[in-house]
Amino acid sequence: MPKKLIIILCLTCFWFSVSAQIEQGHWLLNPQFTAFDLSGTNNDLDKDNRFKLGMGFKGGNFLYDRLALLVGVGFKVDRQSDYKNNSLTLNTGLRYYLISKLYLSAEIGYDKVWLREYSSDITRKRDYFYFGADLGYSIFVSKNVAIEPDIYWKYSFTDRRNEYGFKIGIGVFF
Repeated sequence: MPKKLIIILCLTCFWFSVSAQIEQGHWLLNPQFTAFDLSGTNNDLDKDNRFKLGMGFKGGNFLYDRLALLVGVGFKVDRQSDYKNNSLTLNTGLRYYLISKLYLSAEIGYDKVWLREYSSDITRKRDYFYFGADLGYSIFVSKNVAIEPDIYWKYSFTDRRNEYGFKIGIGVFF
């Protein structure tokens, strides 16, 4: 019986540990970094000589306790031995904190992609509209700053361009 009481007490403390940062009216700024894409639509291309880097910035307000509305912008560079691919991303979505520091995000967005093969002088431009989902965790290093690793998935409505991977961000709560 005492073990169950201690577990319940620990879970209660864990549950309320970040309540002040995720209450209605607070703000969240979230710069993100990704170079960890696990897969995508270009699985058959050469991955030996590959450089991939993505950076983004999201910000928003908590509309209700544990529910934030976010808007974001990002840029990604993907270079392989045969081509280079740059993209600009605009998105908006919601983030909901499920259990204290664990969150789930859903977003809709737009990707503008420039693809150029090194053997060609022609740059192809594509537009993608997508739905995305994230599952992450906020590791607070101070009262208002958290390191936020998460896994994500993006599904494009306009083409078979799907991505999933891992990204890490820094959450600053005001």
